Formats: sequence, C-alpha cells, structure tokens
Amino acid sequence: MTSETIWYRNFRILWLSQFISIAGLTVLVPLLPIYIASLKDLSVTEIQLWSGIAIAAPAVTTMISSPLWGKLGDRISRKWMVLRALLGLAVCLLLMSLCTTPLQFVLVRLLQGLFGGVVDASNAFATSEAPEKMRGKVLGKLQSSISAGSLVGPLIGGIAATIVGFQSLLLMIAILTFIVCAVGIKLLIETAHKQSRNETEPIRCGVRQSFKCLLCSQVTCRFIVVGILANLAMYGMMTALAPLTASANQTLLDDKAAVGLIQSAFWTASILSAPLWGSLNDKNYVKYVYLITALICGLSVIFQGLADTLWVLMIFRVIQGLTYSALIQSVMYVVVKACHQDLKGTFVGSTNSMLVVGQVAGSMLGAVITSSYNPTMTFIVMGGIFISSCVVLLSSQLNAVKDYKLSMNVWELNEKRAK
Repeated sequence: MTSETIWYRNFRILWLSQFISIAGLTVLVPLLPIYIASLKDLSVTEIQLWSGIAIAAPAVTTMISSPLWGKLGDRISRKWMVLRALLGLAVCLLLMSLCTTPLQFVLVRLLQGLFGGVVDASNAFATSEAPEKMRGKVLGKLQSSISAGSLVGPLIGGIAATIVGFQSLLLMIAILTFIVCAVGIKLLIETAHKQSRNETEPIRCGVRQSFKCLLCSQVTCRFIVVGILANLAMYGMMTALAPLTASANQTLLDDKAAVGLIQSAFWTASILSAPLWGSLNDKNYVKYVYLITALICGLSVIFQGLADTLWVLMIFRVIQGLTYSALIQSVMYVVVKACHQDLKGTFVGSTNSMLVVGQVAGSMLGAVITSSYNPTMTFIVMGGIFISSCVVLLSSQLNAVKDYKLSMNVWELNEKRAK
C-alpha cells in the first residue's frame, strides 16, 4: 500500500470519526433547555443556568486534560489518541442515556471533557501526516466534517428525540461511536510518527513550555486570543437559540423542529464554505480571511437577534454559517504551521486548552444574559464580541509568511535556551 493510499484512507476515517462524534454531541445542544426540563421540574431561570453549566462542563476538564493527551500522543501515538477520544465519548454517551437528573448529566459531561476531544486529536494526527502545502486544505475539510456532524445532529435531535426519546437516541449514538472506534483500530495507520523517530531523536517539549512558546510569539498569541473570543461568542448563543427561535417562529412548525431547521441551515452553509477558507489559508491569506469572516459573522449574529420571523432568522443564520467556518480552523492553521513536526499534539492540545476558556465563559455568560434579559440581548452582545475579535487582530502588524517564520524562530530560540 502506497503512502498516498494510506494517507487518504486515514483522512476518510478521521473525517468519519469527527462527523460521528460531533453529530452525537450536537444532538442535544440546541435542545438542551428542553432536555434539562424533561429531567426535573425547574423554573425558566434554573433551566437556563443548568443548560449553561452543562454546555460549559466538558470545557473545564478539557482545559486540564487536552495538553496532557496531546503530549502523550507526541510521545506514544497520535493514532491511539484519536481512538482514546472516540472510546471515551462512546462511554460518556452511554452514561448520558442513563442520567435521570441535571446533576448526573453535568457530571458525565465533566467526564467527557476529561477523556479529551476527537477534534483536537484528529487535527494533530491529520496535520502531522498531511503534506505541508495541504495543511490548510486538510483543516478546512476536517472543519467540514464538524459542520456536517453539527448539521445531522440537530436534525436527528429534532425528529428522533420526539419519536424515540432522548435516552434511546443517546444509546444508539454511543453504539455507533463504538463501531467507528473499532474501525479505526483496524484501519488507521500512523506513518509520520514512526519516520520521525527513525530519522532523528524526537524533540521533547513540556506542556508548560508549549504554553510559553505559543504566548511569546506575537502571531500565535494574537490568533489564540481571537479564537477565545470567537468561541466565547459562539457558545454564548447556544442556550439562547431555542428561545429566540421559538419567539420568531410564527409558522406551523413545532418549536423543536424549527430549531433543527435553523441549525441545519447554519451547518449546511458551513460545510460548503469550510474547504474554501482552508485553501485560502494555504495561500497565506489567513489574517485577511479571519478579519473579513469575523466581521460579517458578528453582524449576522446581531441581525439574528433582531429578527422577527423564522425566515429572516434563517437568512442571517446561513450568513453566519458561511463565515464562522473560517474562524477556529484559521487559529489551528497558524499553530500547526508554526510548531515543530514532533510537537503537533502538544501544541494543538495546549491551544485547545486555551480556546475552551472561551467555551466556558461563553456558556455561562450567555445563560446569565438570557435569564436576566432576553435572547435578543444575548445575540447582540455575542455579535459584538465577534466584531471585537477583528479589532484585536486588526491592531496587530502581522505579516503572513514573515510571522510564521518568526514563530518558528521563537520556538528554536526556546529550544536553544532549554539545551
């Protein structure tokens, strides 16, 4: 089997793994307030707070575990980090199907974060195996798998949850995730890790040093900051989406089906646009890709908050989907472009650990704003945060090609000092 054949088979399995994992996780997210309410009789404020805590919970433990899993992958095997994340997710989905209280659900979500995410493990594996000139394209296509999973998840959640119930649905997705993990054990083949070990002595980097290196380089530091803001805004809208859609829904559609429709429109647009942004990043337009897409994304979020009909809400949701797909993949592209081949797992894990700060803060902030004011206010605030991330990046003097070299020089300087 040729190296090209191995790479393409690996990529297809990674794409499928991310698709299944994201679909499984997003089945509940848009409908989380409804699901929490089904577990226990709670007030509207309590439902919003429990929903915000449940969304934020995995991020808390992911911040701790992600860099450690990434470092372990660099030392042992990035393939087994992908499989570990899949197995952990399957176990957690199984446990979620058995939950009977909001507290139990939150505890399982914490365990889910401790196992680490499939996405950052797949990114480290894929970018270490991919040809250097294709890394942006690879991240773009992997982003499309996230979008595809996020498209199918709400569709399944809106329809299947009504037919078979949330618990049965989670159990079925857990079984499917186990199957994908078994396929990965059999078919995934890691080559870059073995070659690196055979050719030279692998470079070692501690988690603390990886954080220092990422934050000392202007280019990686700026992109991580804007990535945190993008995550904050995205997750801040999640608990507000269902009530906003319900208030704008003047059609014959059930509110749960309307939420599924709105989310499907968003992620369909994201699937179509993600590979394009990845290709543009490969041409070193990453700063301009982020600036333009974050600005348009922020404006579309504000207009969603002001929408008074379901169809107007859907139009601006599609615009957000077309542009949001560029943001996090651009951040990851900068990091994998800057770091050493032997350290992709560590650096991707450390980056993800910092990005989930936005996930935690956004989930809680969105829940507080929605419960204290209304969903419209939440969307306006989150749209403003998207736009503010443009200002952070615009105020820098980053130059695409030059700054990637600068980032590498910072790493090499730290290596010399360490020796």
